[in-house]
Amino acid sequence: MTFTEHPRSLARVAGAFYLMIIAFALFGYLYVRGQLIIPGDMAQTATNIAAREQLYRAGFTPAVVVVICNLPLGLTLFELLKVVSRPLALLALLFIAVAATIEAVNVFNYMTPLFTLTLPEYTSAFRPDQLQALARGANRLFGYGFSVSLTFFGVFCALTGYLIFRSRFLPAIIGVLMVAAGVYYWINSFVLFLALPQPPDLLRWVTLIAELSLALWLLIVGVNEAQWRAQVQALQSGGAQR
Repeated sequence: MTFTEHPRSLARVAGAFYLMIIAFALFGYLYVRGQLIIPGDMAQTATNIAAREQLYRAGFTPAVVVVICNLPLGLTLFELLKVVSRPLALLALLFIAVAATIEAVNVFNYMTPLFTLTLPEYTSAFRPDQLQALARGANRLFGYGFSVSLTFFGVFCALTGYLIFRSRFLPAIIGVLMVAAGVYYWINSFVLFLALPQPPDLLRWVTLIAELSLALWLLIVGVNEAQWRAQVQALQSGGAQR
């Protein structure tokens, strides 16, 4: 007996990992950086980071947890959705793995401003305005690196949404929302790359609503096991006929 013979349990595992990703990302990327990073005012940002070093470090830790959780999330969703289309489910797994890899490398840019502004080797060698310039460069690189990872994650969301929409064991509306979330991640990333005007803040809620809806549905409801097993049976029957 394999674990995938219990799709509802597998779905709940996926939902738990997705909920952890959302919670830790909101804390590390939005709350902590929102408290300390002041756009357009690197002097105040430098003061904030130096004065609240422990909070800044506390934001780094959940960023690492997000990367770790992305991999089992991708694998469990692959196991659930491969009955819809194995090639597309495998492609989604590949994209989230690449997104997690880029994000893992990029977390070094998260910590670089802290080291630049606080290590004695830097503070004794550079003037405050030079330190701020160095920290600002690393901070901007973090934003670009994160957006690159989101372009891959956006493809994962869109593919996952399409598979959910085609499945009969998860709500189609969640699939539509996930596709919309993936499209938004692409738009937001390329707006940054091309230095275009930012899209309305209201659109950002699409990603949170979509991903939170999927996470909670998987965790609380799971999947329609009868429909999931029916698709497994259909695949097996099709393979036997060939």
